[in-house]
Amino acid sequence: MTRRGLASAARFVAALAAVPSAAFAAAEALPAALSLPAAGGGAGNGGGGGGGNPALVGATVIDGFVQVAPVAGAAPSRRTELRLAHDAKSLYVHVRAYDSMPSSIVAQQMRRDVEGMLQEDRVTLVFDPEGDGRNGYLFAVNPNGAQFDALIFDGGRMRFDWDALWRSEARIEIDGWSADITIPLSVFGRGRPVGADGLRQWRVNAERWMPRGSERVRLAGIQPDKEVYSLGDALPMPAIVAAQDGWGLRMKGSLRATAESSAASGTGRTRRRLEPGLELFHESEGGLRTTAALNIDFGEAEADERAINLTRFELFRPEKREFFLHDAGRYTFGGLVDGAVVPYYSRRVGLDATGRGRSLDAGLKFSGQAAGADFGLLAARVAGGATAPDQPDQRAADVAVVRLARPLDSRHRVGMMLTRGNAEGTGGSGTHGVDYQFRDSDWTPPGGAGGGKTLEAHAWALESRNAGLGTGRAWGASIDYPNVGLNGSAHVQRIGANFNPALGYLAESDVTRGEGTLGWWHRTGSGESVIPGIDWNFRRKQDGSERSLMLNPELAYTAASGDTVLAEAFYETDRLAAAYSPVPGVLIQPGDYSWHYLYGYMETSPSRPLSAYADVRGGGYYDGRRQDQSVTLTWKPSARWGWRAGLTRNAIRLPSGSFTVRMATLRLDHTPSTRMAESLLLQWDNVSQELGVSARVRWLWAADRELIFSLDRLGYTGERRDTLPGQTRAMLKLVWNLER
Repeated sequence: MTRRGLASAARFVAALAAVPSAAFAAAEALPAALSLPAAGGGAGNGGGGGGGNPALVGATVIDGFVQVAPVAGAAPSRRTELRLAHDAKSLYVHVRAYDSMPSSIVAQQMRRDVEGMLQEDRVTLVFDPEGDGRNGYLFAVNPNGAQFDALIFDGGRMRFDWDALWRSEARIEIDGWSADITIPLSVFGRGRPVGADGLRQWRVNAERWMPRGSERVRLAGIQPDKEVYSLGDALPMPAIVAAQDGWGLRMKGSLRATAESSAASGTGRTRRRLEPGLELFHESEGGLRTTAALNIDFGEAEADERAINLTRFELFRPEKREFFLHDAGRYTFGGLVDGAVVPYYSRRVGLDATGRGRSLDAGLKFSGQAAGADFGLLAARVAGGATAPDQPDQRAADVAVVRLARPLDSRHRVGMMLTRGNAEGTGGSGTHGVDYQFRDSDWTPPGGAGGGKTLEAHAWALESRNAGLGTGRAWGASIDYPNVGLNGSAHVQRIGANFNPALGYLAESDVTRGEGTLGWWHRTGSGESVIPGIDWNFRRKQDGSERSLMLNPELAYTAASGDTVLAEAFYETDRLAAAYSPVPGVLIQPGDYSWHYLYGYMETSPSRPLSAYADVRGGGYYDGRRQDQSVTLTWKPSARWGWRAGLTRNAIRLPSGSFTVRMATLRLDHTPSTRMAESLLLQWDNVSQELGVSARVRWLWAADRELIFSLDRLGYTGERRDTLPGQTRAMLKLVWNLER
């Protein structure tokens, strides 16, 4: 398991705990299915309750939680109750989380979608409205009412960058904490396919995490290696059908005022504009989702975190724009979410490698199910215009993406993807391909007993055509076995010399590459994880002119609280066919190189008011030396205020020269309430000599109205300060949401 993968898992799944296989007898106590009454429906075993919400009065209490950690199958130490009900437009959830020590409840976050919230006291709900265990939604809330939501796709993968419009309120009380959640049914869709039994069916699961005692309880899926977002383990329940008397339409209108300095506008003069924008979201009774956008600017999207790229390849960055995130799970292909090749990389549409971009003149998306197949269709036009005073005007770009995927059964799926167009607005570019997925979350190894393992495999093939480059092909395959005990993965890809997915991400062409892990995942009875293992990757140009190999044995430890420590030893070889300059003034000549170094990092749980992340690297680097250090401190003096400061240093010493990269980051967050969030981000590095300032304010001043302010300032330090003008862009945006 790589450092990046381990850190991400540690942040999302706080303190993965021991789940002995002998403990599954208690799973028989879990309900086989759930049923939800209509709001205000008949009396269940819950009596009153509902946290004052009349819709939940009389709703059945769901309290069949079973401990997943630290002792799988044991009774929870603290009682958790859910009440769920619905009317024709919304799903209502009341959470009652009992705790005899309310002063020890951990609730530091109020800002939305902060991963640190997932290691605080929280309740997480998962819904699969299609009922086939492939696509779903996750909603989490903490005792402050802070929200976290995500898309679930491919049965158990996550996209944290998706957002829905839903409401939550929470409070700490004398005997614990409670929360009320309202989710519009339009989030899930109005209509869904009928199952083989003639009935519509959803799947649902719920989990509560309690940092004190590192206790996790869940309704279903308490086997080893299961997470609450593993949709195949969720409980079935009758589908909730939204009202069909409306149009199924949500209109998101906006009015934005923008001001750009002469350097930022790319025209050589200051530019001010007042422009309307419109986004439409519609779902038919049959489940067809339509998303349309007219004249949309993405200036309010969160700024990218700065990173110094010391490799020869473009950095892969996540998407943050709402239009492209809506139903984003429909557009995944071959398990290629990030990595060396992705056939559709939405940041190619309207953004350059620096994250700067243009408005969207028009965009149209369709997604849903038809004839048993999932599909997603996208067409967009990105505005043309000036990008910089000394550069030619950018052409308007017309692009399109088609994605189809058809399940063969509950474990097998085949699909295809087609893209047309490129970011430069020129013609003659296209990519098409096919893929296959196998996923089984209850797999039994040959000769094994009991099942409950997860096995996932992908295979894919792509072909691209580009004017002036011709036709190129690529293929790949992968297998993942992420289980307690023996676990591992292997991925291999072959990229042809002329392959270039114009709307995708490609690190390089004309190469065969692979990577993998092999380890042993041990969970202790007290909830700790110990993972010894080895990672590997190789890369070879198909003519043999370049090749590289990396092996790194490692030992990772994650405490039940979420604290993580990792130690690794790296052994690398690299043959370079051409000179390579990782930083200014340092040149690595062609030739064969071999070196080794040590790496380590530690991360404390974000559930603490003061948390830290630090890593260090020391040893060889080609024919010289490299020393890296970084430290990040996060301080949450209260739920409303937060600070994060980071420093990074990379010192490279080679016979051709020496250079030390320095980068500093400072972020301030102020969250007066769950409806308002303010942030200020400052970033600087001595390579670009850029000093970036990004400020964001989001205020949901009514349930359907929002005010957004963004300010981005890019200045320069050192000798560049006297030769390059600073760039400033400010935007004020009013947003209205109207449902019909």
